[in-house]
Amino acid sequence: MTKASAGLRAVATLPPPREPVGWPAWRLREEVASGRLGVVDVVQAHLDRLDEVQPWLNAVVAVRRGAALADAEAIQSRLDAGQAAGPLCGVPFTAKDVVATAGVPTCCGSAAFGGNVPEVDAVAVGRLRAAGAVLIAKTNCPELAFGVTTDNETYGATRSPWGFHSPGGSSGGEAALLAAGASALGVGTDYGGSLRWPAQCCGVLALRPGVGAVDGTGQLPERGGRMDGRPGPAYGSDSVQRHFQVIGPLARSVADLATALAVMQGADPAAVSSAFTGSNPIRPELLEGVRIGWVSREDTQAVGAGVSSVLRAVVSGMSVAGVATEPVEGLLDGLHGIFNALRATDPMNDLRAAIGLRSGCLGAAARAVLDTAPQSSADPAPLWASLRRRRDEVMAQLAVTPVVLFPVSPAPACDLEGSGDVDGQHVEGFALMAQCRAVSALGVPALSIPVGSDRHGLPVAIQVLASPGGEQLLLLVGRMLERLYGGRQEPPWLDR
Repeated sequence: MTKASAGLRAVATLPPPREPVGWPAWRLREEVASGRLGVVDVVQAHLDRLDEVQPWLNAVVAVRRGAALADAEAIQSRLDAGQAAGPLCGVPFTAKDVVATAGVPTCCGSAAFGGNVPEVDAVAVGRLRAAGAVLIAKTNCPELAFGVTTDNETYGATRSPWGFHSPGGSSGGEAALLAAGASALGVGTDYGGSLRWPAQCCGVLALRPGVGAVDGTGQLPERGGRMDGRPGPAYGSDSVQRHFQVIGPLARSVADLATALAVMQGADPAAVSSAFTGSNPIRPELLEGVRIGWVSREDTQAVGAGVSSVLRAVVSGMSVAGVATEPVEGLLDGLHGIFNALRATDPMNDLRAAIGLRSGCLGAAARAVLDTAPQSSADPAPLWASLRRRRDEVMAQLAVTPVVLFPVSPAPACDLEGSGDVDGQHVEGFALMAQCRAVSALGVPALSIPVGSDRHGLPVAIQVLASPGGEQLLLLVGRMLERLYGGRQEPPWLDR
């Protein structure tokens, strides 16, 4: 054991999961479809694991215990009657507390929405359930999903399976529960990195689909401020947030991301490809002729030496594996600044309508976000024009290097207060997500996948980004990175 891993072992907080808990979703599905495992047993095992890890993680805000077991019994009955197994048959999953779930409280981490129970599932959630997945719980997020850590005055702070660290935000509850083995698949949202940053913090994988690639209906509050999962009329043009925010999956393998994405995009469950199942061999020749660019940083936030060294090792490893790579430094400069400036023009009308007269129920951090938002939008046209110019430049480069590798963050996981260390320099707040925000501004798909660790043994991930519609290419590159670097990283479990 290295000194770094020994140090992590000293702050290990959770016992290791017991099989089948901790298996990737694709394996659970195969075992259920073959009859070697029962759906009820799989769901019960994950509910038991949830009970085991919740006292430390504080990642769960609502549990569908009875309803999940009833769903499992119904699925098992259909299998016993000879019906075909769906692509996610029997897979337990969880959803972030801003994603609508019919009949299950969805409060956005806020007392302002306490007791809110949507009438319908978010479209993505409904599609997962139709494919045989079983919703077992809702997970914690910062209030209104604004934060680099997962903490709010209603449910408290979520901790990481990696010890005294934050799981990141805002999909931190999802990432923590997935990393701890209590869920086999997660559903989160990503505005400025809320899937990718928590995935790195917890050593799991996440995919931010390109804007419009997955139906985002059911992210709360919906248009018009509705909280029942159905969109209402928009207040004029869409908010800045709706231009950038997407719904997407977190998982423990690239195969699971691929299946979840296909289902969330509305593919016929009977036709979901098995090309990315865990037993399917990687085919590096599919990347023949594909040049991969890499960028070590953007222009607003320095990246730590540990993160940079991991990125360079990955570039070297891909070159050895026969993939052409080239630096494209400067490619993402200016995008973080434009993203932040556009956010500052957003009056957040949907959120204001949803809160109504309950603003006094907001916690201090959420109230500050709302109070600083402009009451009427300043003219954002020049900013949008600047963004279009930068997007055109990036797209021109992606025509040459269809895939680009880029850090997720300047540092690995931060502490519970949202502070990180970058080569001795204190970095906090949204500066930890500068690299993610730069990519969000482009609206392109991005994969977050662990590929190494820092000197303390904490996971370091990279973003893999491509042109709009390039999700399948990202997944192919992700399979190669998974083969080369192992993919999902195990937290330091307690010794039994």
